[in-house]
Amino acid sequence: MAKHVLTNASLVFNSVDLSDHVQSITVSMNAEDVDLTAMGATSREHAPGLRDDRVTVTFFQDFASSKVDATLSGYVGSATGATLVIKPVATTVSSTNPSYTMTAILLNYQPLSGTVGEADTIDVEFVPAAGSFITRATT
Repeated sequence: MAKHVLTNASLVFNSVDLSDHVQSITVSMNAEDVDLTAMGATSREHAPGLRDDRVTVTFFQDFASSKVDATLSGYVGSATGATLVIKPVATTVSSTNPSYTMTAILLNYQPLSGTVGEADTIDVEFVPAAGSFITRATT
């Protein structure tokens, strides 16, 4: 059985590759749990509800042109968002290296976070724009 060690993931937001600034990343594909249990049931009945996907990233902050702050700050509160593409390995998409894509928006952004002598890392949560959710592709 193949195992995977995360060492070279790819994150591209609005066509800007920010992979070299990513410390950690989590892709969460979720559907709400809708309880359909009716009277007389002997166990709960569940159905998938609305999707609630998220991508959580810890970036090493960089204020240079076309880097983290310059790329993300303009999207805070933008309803249209931009395309976010994540891959486990920064190579070609394949059956063993799928891509996870969504039109992402930023509702919160804290451009500066840290203490004296530590790396300036920021936590960002991308959520889907209206009508969007994470799609997985292998081609």
